[in-house]
Amino acid sequence: MAKKEGEHVNIRKYEAFVRAVELGSLSKAAEELGYTQSGISHMMQSLEEEVGFPLMVRTSSGIQANSEGEMLLPVIRQLLNTNESLEQYIAKIKGADTGRIRIAAYPSVATYWLPGIIRDFQKDYPHVEIQIFEGGSDTIEEIMDNRQAELCLYAGGEGKSFEWLPLCRDRLLVLVPPGHPLSREKSVPLEALLDEEFIMPMPGYDGEVRFILDKLPHWPHILFSACSDYAIINIVTEGLGVSILPELLLKNYSHKAVALPMEPLQERMLGLGVPQMKTASPVTLTFIQYVKRYVEGMK
Repeated sequence: MAKKEGEHVNIRKYEAFVRAVELGSLSKAAEELGYTQSGISHMMQSLEEEVGFPLMVRTSSGIQANSEGEMLLPVIRQLLNTNESLEQYIAKIKGADTGRIRIAAYPSVATYWLPGIIRDFQKDYPHVEIQIFEGGSDTIEEIMDNRQAELCLYAGGEGKSFEWLPLCRDRLLVLVPPGHPLSREKSVPLEALLDEEFIMPMPGYDGEVRFILDKLPHWPHILFSACSDYAIINIVTEGLGVSILPELLLKNYSHKAVALPMEPLQERMLGLGVPQMKTASPVTLTFIQYVKRYVEGMK
């Protein structure tokens, strides 16, 4: 039975629906949100009755949104984000700082920036829940497009579907094995890569490297790809080839390989993305100030 005009769907039902789809399980969603199994099943049945059509299907791998549910998911997530902002504004007016911040970030940024930022932030706002999603550029942009995060920290956000704030430049360096002939040089001409076996980051993590290799007459021989930056470092250290990785990662991770700048200099711009600054929640805007302060302190 479709809901009558003037009736309102309980926001908690929307939240339970989104988490059930994201987790692929009603029982996992119930456990996370503090409901019983029968309670969340009743909520989903009630929600489907109120909207007037089914939203989910059961498969061998768990719960999935059907085509109608997939169409509604982006709108529901936006509604939940708006409700979260409203609750935060109300809490702020009352003098209580609370809420949730979901952050999508490169693994290197999540590892070497976020601990310090979150430490400083939570000294002042201990009741704010923070969730971190790590991924490559493709994953981060999909998360932001689906409004599954309040902000992102990565490189390459110009011209995307969110507002972009550049923060700092990060050099991209050639990594060569210890004792390699190039290891005695002060820098590496791009053309020198043509004669080397190359270890490529996996798709989704390789955009910056592809941009550099595309400047060459042709690509070097790709020995293989690795999805982990740390795996690439260790593979290069063992003498199997060379690679290109960001300075943020290399200067913070102990290794015996040799990192060298390229000629001409190659950099990426790390920055911060937000769906819309004007609609960002108070706690998100506050967190952004802590990010900016931390990055300024590094400079």
